[in-house]
Amino acid sequence: MSLRRIVAVAFLASATLTLASLSHAGIPEGATPWVLKPGEFYSEVYGSVFAANTFLDNNNERPPLNGKLDQRELVSFNELGWKKSATIWIAVPFANRGFTRFSGGTSTSTGLGDIDLGIRKRLRGGETPMSLALGWTAPLGGNRKLFPGIDGDGGTDPTKYPPYSPSDASDTSLYFNQGLQSLRAGLDFGGHAWKGAFWTAGGEFRYRFLEFLSTNKSSHNARFVGANASLGWWVQRSLLLTGVFQGEWLTSQSENYDQDLAADKAPKRILAGIRATWRVDDRMDVFAGSAHVVNGQNVIHYDQYYFGIAWRQSSLSRYAGAYGGTKESVAAAPAAAAPQKKAEAKPKSEPKPKSSKSKPSPKTEPKSK
Repeated sequence: MSLRRIVAVAFLASATLTLASLSHAGIPEGATPWVLKPGEFYSEVYGSVFAANTFLDNNNERPPLNGKLDQRELVSFNELGWKKSATIWIAVPFANRGFTRFSGGTSTSTGLGDIDLGIRKRLRGGETPMSLALGWTAPLGGNRKLFPGIDGDGGTDPTKYPPYSPSDASDTSLYFNQGLQSLRAGLDFGGHAWKGAFWTAGGEFRYRFLEFLSTNKSSHNARFVGANASLGWWVQRSLLLTGVFQGEWLTSQSENYDQDLAADKAPKRILAGIRATWRVDDRMDVFAGSAHVVNGQNVIHYDQYYFGIAWRQSSLSRYAGAYGGTKESVAAAPAAAAPQKKAEAKPKSEPKPKSSKSKPSPKTEPKSK
């Protein structure tokens, strides 16, 4: 199948989906230790959906939201080999959110969500790769006064939201519509686990802000640490099952990050899920999966489901997960041929000196008289 047909099929199939995932199919963008070569690429279009009506509060309990949040999103993710040991990625989501109050009234927002841009640098290759990822996210023209908004993935106090208004215009930055930028730096590792399996693990630091490095009481900024891990297993030649984990913990925040100067509500979220990938051929995958909030504080509780199509051009092996092809192992680069030394001309052998002893001449019989 030609690349043009693959792109057309992926776009058509994914455009019919409803979706909602602010992470890259269960794993944050850039969370992979493998780095593509110049001229190679990995692209996917995927969608997911969730509905939530409870949240995890500061006491690890699950009180109701007094309404239902629905979210659908269509995401295009592309990563391109740029330099010999560096790639760049871009992810653009198209989101639709709606919040229906149990008391009546529904507010909706539709548009482009947070763009995600980044660069990944290979620190080590081989069987246990390691990479450094630097990323930036920013709202694509979002309005922080829209409710429930299309930017960010939740704030710190889900109990606070404005009363129903036909105009959908209220400040909701504390929860649904953060409208914040973020900077992140992460290290990712990986390797071959056992026959037919591989693993990845990583950590990151993320800074979310509205006013960069502001220390004013009214500013909105916070610092987080995160961790992610995955374990993939090729159940059969074309079927890959991957378990994924993602966690994020607050380390510090400005006094007004949660819009409450009297108390700091520290958000924490731990996700776990599974992804099933069907490898159609060396250039195309179809995948589906889910991610679930298994623990947290001051975040909504949800179960998300996603489906997508991916295509790539990669020299990586199948043990690089989504980024790899069908090869069992990466073809080793041919060793540099050692310069062949010119064969030293052997000195021409000297002609053997004739022996001083001449061969005895055949005895002649004496002539008979």
